[in-house]
Amino acid sequence: MGRKGWNNPKPAPGPLALVQDFVNTRNYFHGGDLLEDAAEATTRLTEFGLLEEGERVGEADRRRLVAFREALRDLLLAHNGVSSADAGALDDLVASAALRVRFRPDGRLELGPGAGVGPADRVLSRLLAVMAWAEAEGTWGRLKACRSEDCRWAFYDASKNRSGSWCNMQVCGARHKMRVYRARKTASP
Repeated sequence: MGRKGWNNPKPAPGPLALVQDFVNTRNYFHGGDLLEDAAEATTRLTEFGLLEEGERVGEADRRRLVAFREALRDLLLAHNGVSSADAGALDDLVASAALRVRFRPDGRLELGPGAGVGPADRVLSRLLAVMAWAEAEGTWGRLKACRSEDCRWAFYDASKNRSGSWCNMQVCGARHKMRVYRARKTASP
């Protein structure tokens, strides 16, 4: 089970799981949105560690985070070869997010939210820091959204050749194969 209680058969490794969990706050397949209102969004984002205890997101921040989530889902679909992402929309959504480099006691660098930004910008900055780390590690392109139009669940493609298309082959992949089979049967005399 994922952090939010929904099944996640292909979890992303390490911190990238945080981005995956954020995208999967909306479940197209079963219905439900963990960012449905500002109070629920605050609770869930705090559980994920994206907000500090006592921080709150208002309705405008919630709408911005939902817009970012859906634009990010489109980007993950682009990772899966389904579409191309609207990079301009993503750029606009994160324009005010600030990243700051910090030095850890062991001498390593750490990216995190910049000072003086609001709760939504801190959430975006934390997610962007993970995404930048994943890009540097070569794992960012493996985070994809399921090709099934009624699913779109974020999953981690751990296949050797990076050819994974479905969050769950037994469910979404099997449904796709059945649709193709039925279409062929219907088309043939």
